[in-house]
Amino acid sequence: MKPKQAKKLDPLPLILLVEDSQTTAALLSKYLGGTYRLLHVKDGQLAWDTLKQNPNISLVITDVNMPNMTGHQLLVKIRKSNEARHMNMPVVVMTTAEDNVDRNLAFLNGANDFINKPIDEMELVARVNVHYRLARTIRELEASKKALAEQATTDSLTKLKNRRAFFEAGAKALAMARRYMSDLSVILLDIDHFKAINDTFGHSVGDEALSVVADILMELSRTEDTVARVGGEEFAMLLPDTNRLGTAVLAERIRSAIEREQFVIGDKIHPMTASIGIASFGVDPAESIDQLLRVADSRLYLAKNAGRNRICVNDDGKTTFA
Repeated sequence: MKPKQAKKLDPLPLILLVEDSQTTAALLSKYLGGTYRLLHVKDGQLAWDTLKQNPNISLVITDVNMPNMTGHQLLVKIRKSNEARHMNMPVVVMTTAEDNVDRNLAFLNGANDFINKPIDEMELVARVNVHYRLARTIRELEASKKALAEQATTDSLTKLKNRRAFFEAGAKALAMARRYMSDLSVILLDIDHFKAINDTFGHSVGDEALSVVADILMELSRTEDTVARVGGEEFAMLLPDTNRLGTAVLAERIRSAIEREQFVIGDKIHPMTASIGIASFGVDPAESIDQLLRVADSRLYLAKNAGRNRICVNDDGKTTFA
């Protein structure tokens, strides 16, 4: 019988303590050490560098008067950051009870709360607990919002962008191409005889075929490209700063990669191919991303009518590559 493995405990929440007094730092570590981990730095500049490097920090407790960068200057940097995790970071400022000037300035700079010196243990723990729980709730809500947004724009099977996301990205890319007179092309791809794969081997094998093609498209795409599943067995690629020749070269690489793929069903390798149509802004007549995709769609069907497993780059159907 195998021994039971010990359950891995989650690490304690991490607090960044910014304080140049070792005595005060030791006192806060004593008060908070059982519930939180404290990362101690002695000035605002070190605190800012640490915040940028450590994404696990949940809350900041800072003194006001410190060398190199004051607590006020640190607050300004945190609130003016372009990163949401910094802008929303709870910051508790330590001030003396009678120092209203520092207190008011800290409020103006974005402090969430204050703790009076000398530090009272019960007050400290209560205030830190409140702001940590609030920050955790905000992070969870933001994560849920992000997950919902991703679900709304992502194809659940292939994890590519969905049709809605493709057209949203396409509208923005077309506006940029018009503004800067730059190239923009689309690829529309359809898996050949996909219905036969589903009917013969079942939908689970068909789903596997879709995932294989999705992986090939992602592998051959750039960061700035948008790769989407726009129909049952149809995929589209949005290619900024890519002319018709460059698009044709990429389309042929994709077609060839799919043809070479060792698609195994049971113990046998089955061939899989795709037909591809392309269209390019500025060359083909299109005033919208929908019209550009329609041009690519018409060429996709020319490629299929010409025998499948090929690309088509114009409307005469003769310039095909296989």
